[in-house]
Formats: sequence, C-alpha cells, structure tokens
Amino acid sequence: MSIFSGSRYEYSTVDFFSVVAGESENPTVFYEFDDLGLTSYQNHRYLSGERLDQLAYRYYSRPEMWWIIAEYNPQIDDHENIPNGTILRIPSV
Repeated sequence: MSIFSGSRYEYSTVDFFSVVAGESENPTVFYEFDDLGLTSYQNHRYLSGERLDQLAYRYYSRPEMWWIIAEYNPQIDDHENIPNGTILRIPSV
C-alpha cells in the first residue's frame, strides 16, 4: 500500500490487520490532530443542502479537505444527512 504525497495520511501510521481469520489484511491508518481544545475554529450554521466538500471549498479553497470538518464535529453521525441549523465547528488549518 502506498500513501501519496499530499494525502491526508502522508504523515500517519499505517498498520495492517485482518478482521476474519484467513482473509487478506486490511490497512488501517492512524492519524492524530492537534489538541482540539487548542485549535481555533469558527462556527458555521449548516443550511439544508450544503455538503462538507462545499464548506471545505468555502473555508479552505480545497474541497478535498472536507474530512477535517468531519473530524472536528464528532457529534455528526451521518455527514450526508446533517440537520438544518446544526452548528458546525470549522477549524483554522
């Protein structure tokens, strides 16, 4: 397995394990964020129809950074069905 330069996993630890005996190994990537309590962020009131990639483009000019918004909002279980009016934290990166 290769991790490409510029990937969100570039500086991560990669481990391999199998969840079923005899199956091929599945890669698991472990990555760390700075302490969430020390990172500055702004609030965004989610509007129906928005997507995290659109918000990443708005705030970071890079839609592929949507996962950062997802990571900083662990209260959201389904990132494709965020309730209208939900306050999202948009971290400064």
